[in-house]
Amino acid sequence: MPPSINDFIQYGQYVNQIAGIFFWFFGVFGSLAILIIFSSKKELRRSPSSQYILVAATCDFIFLGIALGYRIMTDGFSVRGNIALFFFNPAVCKIRNYITGVTNFATLYTKCLCTIDQWASTSRSNRVRQFNSVKWARIFLIINTLIWSLMQIPQLIYNDIITSSSGIMSCVGTSKALVYAFSYFLLPVLYFFLPLILLTTFGYLTYTHLKQISERSLKQSRFQRIERQLTSLIIAQTLVCIVTSLPYGVQYLYTGITLTQTKDSYRLAVEAFIQHVVRLNLYASSAAPFYVYICLSTEIRRMAIQILFCKLFKGNQIGFSQTLDKTIDQAAPTVNHQMKTISEGK
Repeated sequence: MPPSINDFIQYGQYVNQIAGIFFWFFGVFGSLAILIIFSSKKELRRSPSSQYILVAATCDFIFLGIALGYRIMTDGFSVRGNIALFFFNPAVCKIRNYITGVTNFATLYTKCLCTIDQWASTSRSNRVRQFNSVKWARIFLIINTLIWSLMQIPQLIYNDIITSSSGIMSCVGTSKALVYAFSYFLLPVLYFFLPLILLTTFGYLTYTHLKQISERSLKQSRFQRIERQLTSLIIAQTLVCIVTSLPYGVQYLYTGITLTQTKDSYRLAVEAFIQHVVRLNLYASSAAPFYVYICLSTEIRRMAIQILFCKLFKGNQIGFSQTLDKTIDQAAPTVNHQMKTISEGK
């Protein structure tokens, strides 16, 4: 017997409650950890890549805290009463959509800029390598933030609370032009295809450059080793972004194609459930960076242990640090081998 409409509604609630809380907790913690580590270590602050990583972590923290927190409360727990009055307030609706829109697009293109920066840092051209600097990183980040802050202004104007015939309230766009712009241009082109092309192209070029650079790890300074590890981490993060954004892009492309079609209630329930799953998969991209970093980078892992854990467990500082570092070091070669296999398979 196939699942009923009510079953799909319940499945969607369970997904938002369980997976949503999981991604929210570990994502917010991971973003805060990145901010603490990369802002407290001089070796990391000197790197242009750290400027992009810090801004991306800030945007991820805001995005997960507001957007995913809202989804958990409304789609997962179906809030009622005074709490619902807050979440479904028109002003809150407009501001929330604006902030999450800005941070969502800003963090995605910050990661694209970070990948391009790594390509520039490994380029043979001196002219291209000049853009790999803290000064240029800050300029690009300011421009990126301004663009998306201006692009999302319609969210402050054309969003409102709509109540359906069944009494369900939702925060949606009230302008057909805005809906069509999101469905046919912003989401499929600017959120899916363009970042996918940028991440794939410059990630592959960076990986190619790294293969051409001779191995001088024994002669490298600690700062150079951190720079090299950051490059590998950003390539890994690029793969995570691609994997998590693909289902979201396909789903929204399908939504745009079928926007004018008449759908029965069962099909709408199935599509709503798929949308919940795909949307949560997208949040994984914002929750994953910290855990990618500590799994693949010995230097950052040691910094994380020193800054985050040793201060909390001073009594067993040395033993805890050595045990955790040794455990992850044993797993890291396997992960690195898998990353290399994926990259060579492209």
